[in-house]
Amino acid sequence: MMKLVMSVVVLLSVGAAQDLMSPTIDIISELQKIKDEVRELRSKNEERVNVAFSTTLSSSMGVKYFGPHTEATTLVYEHAFINHGNAYDTNTGIFTAPVKGVYFFNFVVFNPYEEATGVRLLKNGNLVVAASDNPPGQDTEDTTCNSVTLLLEKGDQIRLQLIEKRRIYTDSLNRNTFSGHLLFTV
Repeated sequence: MMKLVMSVVVLLSVGAAQDLMSPTIDIISELQKIKDEVRELRSKNEERVNVAFSTTLSSSMGVKYFGPHTEATTLVYEHAFINHGNAYDTNTGIFTAPVKGVYFFNFVVFNPYEEATGVRLLKNGNLVVAASDNPPGQDTEDTTCNSVTLLLEKGDQIRLQLIEKRRIYTDSLNRNTFSGHLLFTV
C-alpha cells in the first residue's frame, strides 16, 4: 500500500514538472505497474498462514472428571471455539505446527475437589512448562495457568498432559482451556 501511495505521489510530482502540452510519461503504463504491484501484494497476503485455536475439555453441560491416573495422560480438549487452520486435533489433543514459526500457547486449569491438579505442556514429548495447584483446603484458590512462546518447526507437536495422580475436571463454565496461535512465520 505504501508503494502505491509513493508511486502516485512520484507520478504526480513528475507530471507537474513536465510540460503539460507534451507529456513524457506514459500514464497508462505507470498505472498498469501500480495495478500489478497491488495484485502482487494481495497474493502475498493470501499466502500468509493463519493459525489460531481455543478449546475447552468438553462441550457437555454436566461435570466431567479426568484422573487421577497412575501415569501421565494426554488431555484431549474436545470442544474447539475456534480452530482456524485446523492445526489442533480435537480427537487426539495434539497441536501440529503447519509451518515454521513463533507460536504462543496458554492453558488454564481449574479443580475445586480433593485431589491436587497439574498439567504439563510438552513439545515433541518433552516438558516445556507446567502448572499445578495444591489440593483444596491448603489454599483458597484452585486455579492455575501458564503461557509460553515457542519457536516450532513444521510438524512439531504440542500437547497438554495431566500429571500422574492429579485430577482435572470441566463443567459448563469452561474453566479449563487450551489455546494458541501463530505469531509469525520464520
